[in-house]
Amino acid sequence: MIKLDIQERDGFLIMDDFPKNCIFNKVKTGCGATTIALTNDENYIIAVPTTELVINKCYPPKDKNGKDIAWKRSQIQAGVSPTNDRLFGLYGKFTKTVQIQLNKFLAKDGVKKIICTYDKVDKLIDLINPLEFKILVDEYHNLLKQYGFRTKVINQIIEKFKCFKSHCFLTATPIPERFKPKVFAEMKEYIANWQIVDKITIYPCPCVKASTTAVNVIKHYKDNGHFVLDGIKSEEAYFFVNSVREIKEILKQAKLTNDECRIICADDEKNHYKLEGFEISSSTAPAKRFTFVTCKAFEGVDYYSETAICFIVSDGYNKHTLISIDMDIPQIAGRIRTKSNPFRNKIVHIFNPKVMNYYLPFDEMKQKIAKELAAAEERVQVLNESKLGEVARKQQDDELKKNEEILNLKMQHSLKLKQEIGSFVDENPQIAAKLIQNWLLTGGGNDGRNRGK
Repeated sequence: MIKLDIQERDGFLIMDDFPKNCIFNKVKTGCGATTIALTNDENYIIAVPTTELVINKCYPPKDKNGKDIAWKRSQIQAGVSPTNDRLFGLYGKFTKTVQIQLNKFLAKDGVKKIICTYDKVDKLIDLINPLEFKILVDEYHNLLKQYGFRTKVINQIIEKFKCFKSHCFLTATPIPERFKPKVFAEMKEYIANWQIVDKITIYPCPCVKASTTAVNVIKHYKDNGHFVLDGIKSEEAYFFVNSVREIKEILKQAKLTNDECRIICADDEKNHYKLEGFEISSSTAPAKRFTFVTCKAFEGVDYYSETAICFIVSDGYNKHTLISIDMDIPQIAGRIRTKSNPFRNKIVHIFNPKVMNYYLPFDEMKQKIAKELAAAEERVQVLNESKLGEVARKQQDDELKKNEEILNLKMQHSLKLKQEIGSFVDENPQIAAKLIQNWLLTGGGNDGRNRGK
């Protein structure tokens, strides 16, 4: 890791350009690093993990003078940014209309910037001369985080990034060394040498049910007009909850209306159904008293507020709401860009711990697996080296085969029984309903032990 001396102003990074062919650890979130690639005099492809990030940069909620910009939903679309004619935003469906607009943009003279989602990099290579563009892969740690469900897209980036004039993988929360894929482990890594690094303060709030506690926080805001943290009043709240169903539960229990809240999540049919009448918004829409954000906008997106507190809501029984301490928390802490906000580097983490913790630390899990693997290898070795006679070996094989047959028969019987029960329910729905009712009343599944309680 190479320390890189940088210039800074008011906590923001001042650079003409990024170092070439490397990983660049900017250390701080929300320090304006992406803006360097968006505004300098180099042709850049800026690849980002989410659509929301593209929209946020092409349709910024504030202008250069810091004044609010209210964008209508109908205004927001792929194409040239209305605030920067050198910037083209590419996301969503790559329609013929979008391609025509992109070709027209590429044909113009002057510096060109294209900000796009990861999945568009492969398509762009066929439309541009990649040697005329540098590529910045923003929030590059997502290449590891998202690999499980975006394998093809991420493989394309890894295969193609060397096609460009130069490459830089940018993040403030780098992939830990022991988890780095080989392609990154062999790459130069620079780290920004800041004079001052803001400390993130986390206020843990363990509870019985995370969503209920979030509701109580909202009610406190509504009843008192504010929420107090460290003796300072907050009049606005951001809730980072990576579950649309849980957001809906909070909205319902808190009796919020569309006028009181803004929901930033994937704008698709499934989420519209889950939200049942609540509107899906974006980071570019006017702020409201309560903002709810899914992982669609945990990273890279800019929000502005003088008094907002960031609340993370984690349900220990819902894996989708669990967050990474070393990656997600620093990213969320950097979303509020208003320097005068006294809560800018503070986070309240609302969580309900599981009764039993099934998630072991990495090193402990590694040791456990190593022991189990060694034991398995020992058993295999003993089995392979056993000097059983022909009759004894045949007896052993027959027993193994017999056990397998018994297991198969049990599975077949279970399947047949399920089919018969299903047919009975279909043919006799009223009788089935009555049987279930009686079963529940008599403490079904507990051998009648709960009867009368």
